Amino acid sequence: GEYQKWDGKAKVWVKDEAAEKAAQLRQAEETKNRLLQIASEKIAPLQDAVDLDEATDKEKASLLAWRKYRVQVNRVDTLKPVWPEKPASSL
Repeated sequence: GEYQKWDGKAKVWVKDEAAEKAAQLRQAEETKNRLLQIASEKIAPLQDAVDLDEATDKEKASLLAWRKYRVQVNRVDTLKPVWPEKPASSL
């Protein structure tokens, strides 16, 4: 497997669980950062429309959904990640 280390005493390859867990954590952190970036990119123009008092009801609902999603992603425990579902793209 990908996460193997040599056990010199037993003279066999064994699974390196620490390396595997570190890689999984690193991947989860990268995923979390990427999802937060996506949410922020979706939120910015919607927030602009609200701030300028030009948002449609659909845009207001989309903004709320994306902001809730961003909070949910931010709360994900990267040791045991369970990712929330992205809001439907209604725009």
